[in-house]
Amino acid sequence: MLPSYTTFLIDLDGVIYRGEELLPGAQQFVTWLNATHKNYLFLTNNSFASESQVVAKLARLGIHTDSSHVLGAGQAAVKIMARRFPHGIVYVVGEQPLRDMVEAHGLHVATVDTPTDSINVVFVGLDRAFDYQKMTKAVAALRAGATFIAINRDPLLPIEGALVPGCGAMVAAIEASSGVHPEVIGKPQPTLLYEAMKMLASTAEETVMIGDGLDTDIAGGRAAGTHTLFVLSGKDTRTDLATTPFLPELVYENLATMVADLPPPQETEQLTSS
Repeated sequence: MLPSYTTFLIDLDGVIYRGEELLPGAQQFVTWLNATHKNYLFLTNNSFASESQVVAKLARLGIHTDSSHVLGAGQAAVKIMARRFPHGIVYVVGEQPLRDMVEAHGLHVATVDTPTDSINVVFVGLDRAFDYQKMTKAVAALRAGATFIAINRDPLLPIEGALVPGCGAMVAAIEASSGVHPEVIGKPQPTLLYEAMKMLASTAEETVMIGDGLDTDIAGGRAAGTHTLFVLSGKDTRTDLATTPFLPELVYENLATMVADLPPPQETEQLTSS
């Protein structure tokens, strides 16, 4: 099945790497993708690391690519906002890379002094300086009619040796206070995958989502109608697999065992062309 797919959407943490450790088979898999001219994007729900930061981390771990192969939920959200509200005004609950991304797409970042009824979108990502003033401004803009867009609903963010509040904590506070439900871009919602397939001019039938999270990656793939492949090198285990409602089509221990099932590039091209 795998060689017949034209497009591969690949989660990062738990699939390609874990922290600063490159996981088995990751480098060989990317080499195969390039050699067989497959479409691929690394997808991440991360709401504060930019695509260039992801590329730099991959290079540090031995995988050399460029930002055209990385799509974060934040970037996908900004692309969607720019299409829906060209030159619109966005109140950003998030950190500087997110504000820079908004401005780079021709949108205007609202300040605390911007009239709330002129704000088109309240855009929420992880904000480690989140406070009552920011929440009050966001709630006022939403109650005045702004659209609520959130990068993800992840309540916790794993960092080295600990779990800290994630983007979902800010989203939940603003949602509870405003009574407005957000449009969520990141997995398990299908929007990030739809945007990825739009970028690659691919259909769901020819696309496979590869991930280590049953309730995020696999649920997102199923919601978007793609094929799904689950690896046991990250968050979820075989025990989770036995009880999940989000069953994947294919299961591997890690990318190394998956790569062992792939024909060499020459055979792959012959299979694809035939």
